[in-house]
Amino acid sequence: MMGKARGMTGGMAVTSWRKPLLAAAVAVLALSGCSRVGSRDFAPPGSGLAAGGSVAVLPFENLTNYPSAGQIAADLVSTELYSQGIYRAVEASRVRNQLIAAKVDVEKLSDSTSAQAVGRTLGVDAVLIGSVSEYGYQHGLREEPVVGLNARLVRSADGAVLWASSQSATGRGYFSRDSVNNVAQRVVTRMLDSLRVSAGTP
Repeated sequence: MMGKARGMTGGMAVTSWRKPLLAAAVAVLALSGCSRVGSRDFAPPGSGLAAGGSVAVLPFENLTNYPSAGQIAADLVSTELYSQGIYRAVEASRVRNQLIAAKVDVEKLSDSTSAQAVGRTLGVDAVLIGSVSEYGYQHGLREEPVVGLNARLVRSADGAVLWASSQSATGRGYFSRDSVNNVAQRVVTRMLDSLRVSAGTP
């Protein structure tokens, strides 16, 4: 009888020991399934572009090995900017055609001085330029999608940087993995939410 009681006690001890371990394992899985976000924004007080101004989104510089990541990012930004309706966004294909016609070196568009000249050529109040620092999948235990974007709004009149943002995120979901395009859309949305705030629009 005493042996049986000791057996039952030992079984209870093992069970009570396993419960915290199982809870810890579940917590690790939950944390590993969460997206990781990085965000930095800058806007000089009182220097934002007034709502209703015209903005051209220039092709982003691609600093990754992912083909056409710069153009993909620029198209996402242009679409989001148009949907927000804060500024008059120039249609992306028109921007590309005008850049080709003006024989503009797309590789130099991340420079503020060059961007100012392009803004004047396009006849817009400001241009939105940027770069793609990450776009693809991280290698490891799980291949997580990761996207990193940097952007600046440059006034065509004087080349002043009116707003700047650096955003990054990794995919979320342990059992159902995000696509890199879904992560990119979230990064762009968060980035332009920051731009909307700098314009004084709720």
